[in-house]
Amino acid sequence: METGFLIKSFLTLFTIIDPIGGVPFFLSITEGYTEYERRKIALRASFTAFITLLLFLWMGNYLLSFFQISISSFKIAGGILLFLIAIEMLFGKTTQVKTTEKETVKIKEREDVSIVPLGIPYLAGPGAITTTIILSNTSGIYIKLWLSIVIFLVLLITFLIFSQSFRISKFLGELGTKAVVRILGLILASIAVEYITTGLREIF
Repeated sequence: METGFLIKSFLTLFTIIDPIGGVPFFLSITEGYTEYERRKIALRASFTAFITLLLFLWMGNYLLSFFQISISSFKIAGGILLFLIAIEMLFGKTTQVKTTEKETVKIKEREDVSIVPLGIPYLAGPGAITTTIILSNTSGIYIKLWLSIVIFLVLLITFLIFSQSFRISKFLGELGTKAVVRILGLILASIAVEYITTGLREIF
């Protein structure tokens, strides 16, 4: 078992899902809810994202085969997408890859925000799904089982962070949250470049 691979997978998914950077968004769309209701929303959203990413982990290779896409090409495309997300994180912008401004306005009019848009596409967004499919390109069921546990741990931590979002926001403050997001953005940019270079090396 490659412990380094699993640690890297955990850091990659955690950085892309970015629950710490998502705290302000979570507080915004759950404004007016009680703390108990926020915990329930966080639980449903995390569970939705977990099931979604699990499906792509186990079915990702079949999906690529169906569309006749090589994993090398997907790594390059996925790396570019992740790099764009990382750039937005580094410059402290609210990513439009997950939700647009119009969607955010409509979100506040809905009663239940846990599944859409919080579970999908905010947590299990294009970046997380792309990374999961790339990680699914492994020959062993044993490794996929470990990756399933990694996904579970990432979403469990996400649930814990969102359920304590008010306290975390108060503790870190706006500047603290931005600092953490930018550090994660730098890590994500490095991972994205590695995906791109690996894909290009495999093709050429």
